[in-house]
Amino acid sequence: MHFENNYRSMNESILPDRALIEDTLTRMERGETPKRRPRRLRRIVTLAVAAAVAVGCITPALAANVPAVYQALYDISPRIAQALMPVNESCESSGVKMEVVSAAIDGDTAGVYLTLTDTTGELFGSNAPDLYDSYSLHYPARIGQLSQCHLVEYDAKAAAATYYIEIANIGGEQYIGDKFTFSVRQLLIGKQKQTGVGVSYDLSDVPLDPQTAVHPINGASSIGAMPAEIDRKINGDGYDFLVPQGSLWQSDDGIFSLTAAGYADGYLHLQYAASKSLAQSNHAELFLHAPNGTQIWHEYTVSYNDYENDISYTDFVYPIRCEDLPNCTLSTNMYTTAARMEGNWQVTFRLESK
Repeated sequence: MHFENNYRSMNESILPDRALIEDTLTRMERGETPKRRPRRLRRIVTLAVAAAVAVGCITPALAANVPAVYQALYDISPRIAQALMPVNESCESSGVKMEVVSAAIDGDTAGVYLTLTDTTGELFGSNAPDLYDSYSLHYPARIGQLSQCHLVEYDAKAAAATYYIEIANIGGEQYIGDKFTFSVRQLLIGKQKQTGVGVSYDLSDVPLDPQTAVHPINGASSIGAMPAEIDRKINGDGYDFLVPQGSLWQSDDGIFSLTAAGYADGYLHLQYAASKSLAQSNHAELFLHAPNGTQIWHEYTVSYNDYENDISYTDFVYPIRCEDLPNCTLSTNMYTTAARMEGNWQVTFRLESK
């Protein structure tokens, strides 16, 4: 009996405020659920979890070690989920240890310094892993968040990498609370960069008015302002991409290839394909050089994905006269990774206001 009373007392000391729990349950009963409507089974589980919180059956250890419990709670109330999470500033998954070194908030911006250490000494190699945009600071920002990750240092001998990650709430929304959970789901291992690689293709053979096909756009970029006509296409139903004409050029590793070329309406269009672009973030840049070696910048690029074969196609568009194409040359910068690592790296820590 004494053990039962002591155990309940321990739970009560670490549970979120009772009023908060009751308010959350009341909102659930009224049907005030998250915008994404879960399936009925998920809702039943969520209600059961909430009820368990109310009677004191869920401990921080359960919330931390059972991802489904934490996610169900987070869907109901991020405040309850974070209140239940114990402070644990390091964790290990798939042979990699993640640790938060320091963290702070400054109004609408959170800054986190963290380290990743290869505990096996055999995973990272000579380059630090990439977090592959799979990281997240769990916070219910009303509009959304913008983030950026910088590699601060990599000690290849110790197989340890230090990163600084900055996450800002869009619209200036101030961070509320002092305990937050940060997670990483995937790492890209063995990043490599090759620069200034020559692309052997005779630009005097570029066909006029090449065949095109409409595809939805998965990405677009421009050096300056996007041309209005192109901007309308990008924001419309799709873009007229070049139809692949075969392998006009291919990299030694077979990952990248020049797949199409054409000239139309005062622009040179070149299409570049990258395999394993989604799984491993392989990508490249394509550069056009005048006969005197001066670089001719592309005006914009557009991309679409072949999801079935994991290939991305990017059309580079250059403003140049057709008669200037002979004796122009091409080069490329290529970025590849050896593998993608899956894991469940999750730490909970306290943020201090600056």
